[in-house]
Amino acid sequence: MADDNRPLKYMKYAIGEVVLVVVGILIALQINTWNNELENRLLEVKILEEIQSNLENDLEEIKDDINTMEEANQLLSKMIIHLNGHSAPSEDFFYYGIWMQIVPHFDPNRSGYVLLESNGVELIRNDTLRTSISNHYELNYPYYNKYENERSQFKVHQTNSFLLNNFDWLLDEKDEGVYGLYISDKDYKKIKNDGSLRKLINANIWENETLLTRATRTKQKIIDLLVLINNELLNIKEKQT
Repeated sequence: MADDNRPLKYMKYAIGEVVLVVVGILIALQINTWNNELENRLLEVKILEEIQSNLENDLEEIKDDINTMEEANQLLSKMIIHLNGHSAPSEDFFYYGIWMQIVPHFDPNRSGYVLLESNGVELIRNDTLRTSISNHYELNYPYYNKYENERSQFKVHQTNSFLLNNFDWLLDEKDEGVYGLYISDKDYKKIKNDGSLRKLINANIWENETLLTRATRTKQKIIDLLVLINNELLNIKEKQT
């Protein structure tokens, strides 16, 4: 065209070619953006579903811990009643004593949150949900574990020391496991009269109650977060359909 002295037509043709190339590039970029967005949304759902599954398991575990601590306090209260009303130990008393050793160990599953961190927390588009998830794993769980660790330390340094110095362990020869504590009538009267066992039992009950309060709050926070995640998953799936 240039050789035939038709520069205007050549220029229009060249511009048209450029426009077509640019449009093609823009379309390709848009398709790539859509594909990336789709991949992110699928990944978001996958991570939310894994966190949801983790939290459901955590909820069952902390419920079991709460039940265990409540049962422990009921039996330790019976131990106090026995101590106040009997001059000698009994089989029930020996059984109650083992519950001073009970310490729940809450071990939440963090696999879903670890996956979220590795892909970037901004993957969760819902600001409220994103903040709630981060706070739960970075604040709520560590806060509860702090109190649980304090309870464990109390058992190691106070309860275990006292029990080892004043009790023997009753072993089940058939099951080869511990099923209670043993103390002679003489030693029972000694710790009954000096009040040392009563103080230890009351301290264990108080420690359990403190941890129970924290566990109950943590349980509710798990439930609240599950509600947020369930609602978000429903919203995402509704938009996809």
